Amino acid sequence: MAKFVTLWELDRTRIPDDPEEQFRYWNILVNMIKDDMKNGRTIDFGMFTGGFEGYVIREGTELEIQMEISKYSTITNHKTYSILSISHLEEMLKAK
Repeated sequence: MAKFVTLWELDRTRIPDDPEEQFRYWNILVNMIKDDMKNGRTIDFGMFTGGFEGYVIREGTELEIQMEISKYSTITNHKTYSILSISHLEEMLKAK
């Protein structure tokens, strides 16, 4: 199964000003991520220290990954890249 890494940044204009609303916002976001991890497509998630950016590593087809990412499209800016493993690199070398 193909792996993809998404580098994301929260759209800060979507974060509420009210601290209580911020708390609800973050809880909703964390629960969405936890649900994605339970379904098995999201393998790893992390937020970079000191900011509103991070990464997600997912497995699946291009369509499955696009569907996962689209849930976050209104609250994040992101770039997604496919990942080639060491075994993929070895296959490339053998094919030469």
